[in-house]
Amino acid sequence: MSDLTDEEKGERIKQWWSDNGSAVIGGVILGIAGLFGWNWWTDRQADRAEAASELYMMVRSHVEAGQFAQASALAPELAENGRGTPYVSMGWALIADAAVRQDDSERAIHALEQARSAAVEAGYRQVMSLRLARHLVAAERVDEAEAVLADVTSDAFSGLRAEVRGDIARARGENEEARRRYEEALAAGHDTEFLRLKLDELAA
Repeated sequence: MSDLTDEEKGERIKQWWSDNGSAVIGGVILGIAGLFGWNWWTDRQADRAEAASELYMMVRSHVEAGQFAQASALAPELAENGRGTPYVSMGWALIADAAVRQDDSERAIHALEQARSAAVEAGYRQVMSLRLARHLVAAERVDEAEAVLADVTSDAFSGLRAEVRGDIARARGENEEARRRYEEALAAGHDTEFLRLKLDELAA
């Protein structure tokens, strides 16, 4: 191209632009659109998290005041506006706490199922699974408890998991298996007074 005259170079440039200009402009437009799209998405996520945080605090206030019905009434709105945030699961966990204080096991189980389903972090989901499994055992829904407990795979929860497995075995009348699981929980460092009481009852 260095042997071309200025006029020929100009014609070449105009021809290239004619052939490729639309693609270049299109790429620039897409890049700008992508940038604005990303900014819109991140702003939307921030707005969603802020709205979910406010709703969660309202749920928490109602729970602390013993207003179970009011806290539960906010759950659908929190679930809708807080999708993808941890506040949905945390809100359901609070509602479960309120149900437990009112000795309403079915509502507690329902709330914990929702908390588990909405959990966005694996560790928190496993905590909800452990809580749900305990309540299912207490409600004599042992097979369901066992299925939920299968979700708990982290070594960090090995002691708690072993204890709940012991509870499941005990509920089935499998006392030797229950004792073995409780001892496994102790060996994993999960040494609580309640666990030792359960072991003592099996030895009696």
